[in-house]
Amino acid sequence: MKSFATVLFVFTACLVPMSAFAQPGGGPGGGGPPPPPPLVPLPPAPIPAANPLTPAKVILGKILFWEEQLSSDDTVACGTCHLPEFGGSDVRSQMEEGRNPGLDLLFGSADDVMGSPGVAAQECDGEYLEDDVFGWELQVTGRKSPSSIMAAYSPRLFWDGRATPTFVDPETGVTLITGGGALESQAIAPILASAEMACADRTWDDVRTKLEGATPMALAVDVTPDMSAALASDPDYPALFDAAFGSPDISAARIAFAIASYERTLVPNQAVIDNFIAIGPAALTPLQNQGLQLFGQNCLPCHSGPEFTDNIFHNIGVRPNAEDLGRQEVTGLPQHAGQFRTPSLRNVALRAPYFHNGGKQTLAEVVDFYNQGGDFDENLSPLIEPLGLSAGQRNALVHFMETTLTDPRVEQGLAPFDHPTLRPSFRRGDVNGDNNFDIADPIGALDYLFGATTLDCLDAADSNDDGAVNVADVVTSLTRIFEGGQPLPAPSDLRRGPDPTADGLDCF
Repeated sequence: MKSFATVLFVFTACLVPMSAFAQPGGGPGGGGPPPPPPLVPLPPAPIPAANPLTPAKVILGKILFWEEQLSSDDTVACGTCHLPEFGGSDVRSQMEEGRNPGLDLLFGSADDVMGSPGVAAQECDGEYLEDDVFGWELQVTGRKSPSSIMAAYSPRLFWDGRATPTFVDPETGVTLITGGGALESQAIAPILASAEMACADRTWDDVRTKLEGATPMALAVDVTPDMSAALASDPDYPALFDAAFGSPDISAARIAFAIASYERTLVPNQAVIDNFIAIGPAALTPLQNQGLQLFGQNCLPCHSGPEFTDNIFHNIGVRPNAEDLGRQEVTGLPQHAGQFRTPSLRNVALRAPYFHNGGKQTLAEVVDFYNQGGDFDENLSPLIEPLGLSAGQRNALVHFMETTLTDPRVEQGLAPFDHPTLRPSFRRGDVNGDNNFDIADPIGALDYLFGATTLDCLDAADSNDDGAVNVADVVTSLTRIFEGGQPLPAPSDLRRGPDPTADGLDCF
């Protein structure tokens, strides 16, 4: 085992600026990179002067982040795709419902992407549409949801960096933040995106009108104490905006300012690695210390500093460039083809699957990918080379990432990462929960009615949506299966979604 000083040196090398590795000779004077600065704890998230942090803005942002009514059809909140317990990303990317067919539009082929289900294609009058790719099902994003946790530390957001530090009010065209406003730029994009939260031609007037008439958190349960306290004094959105901004006006810019303020409070600085920063190698087991040394020798400078990212765009060879141009789509520069922003590795063990396409299912697969030098070499970053790690070394590296980088408050959904419980999604009539509606489902309902089985989702078995599960639901399902006609009541048998009808039926 190397000395503490050596371990500290290896680890703090991640704080060397990327430019030091890019210059011939390591820097202006040559002779290699400069000595690394001391390892420091994760600092508070940077805050732009134009949007100072206030408790009223933070709690409004938290409410908006977890508000399903922010979407056109009341089915998607920001938190739907960014759950703390899954590292600030989307657990549905592990499931078939999170599959996007990719460039070739063929489900099940090599270029499929594991993204996030959004809303079904729809007009703003509430009429659902049959999408050319997803039919009546929920549309799925073309990239995996980046983590909302640690997003406050990045100068540019989204995988391709299109959310810039300059925040321009989308309603007035006025620049409100000249630097440090990537969170604000990112926060408003999904609200009008037709695959994520919006009907086809949604406007900010539509959003404003909806929030003005909505009861905050009316669709959620287990509302957190801080949210409940705010709603007790300010029970509607105009009152919440008045408390946060000094007037009841609701605008895109104020929504962005509030959500960004909330996200800047999500600082995951209580992981095992933070104990190491405080007290040194005694905080880690021998295997974790071995993994730390391997991390310092093989994963830098890209996953650098206490943030565990350089926030730079690299092509690491995940897929052919033609499938997703990445950063080039923003800059137009061919040398940026296939480049994506380096994600922070804090809480990485919670975020499977991995990469912008969700193409690797486990951290072991990720380490194997880097060990062989990527899967594709077109425009590959010069930082990506085969590592030559043994099986034991790869296991130690995976163990380090799995056991030292997760803040337990994130994993357990504890403050400041606590949140309401959003309504579960299901497919009406899908009694057996296999995400299909077929003859097996009414048979399953009969088994339940005659006491032969239990059901995880009684709401799904309530095919006629009358608030009870009985023989009438079996008849409704059989009629729909064999005679066609109108879809079952919302969310229908055509797509997954939450139940818009308040009843006593549970769905886990």
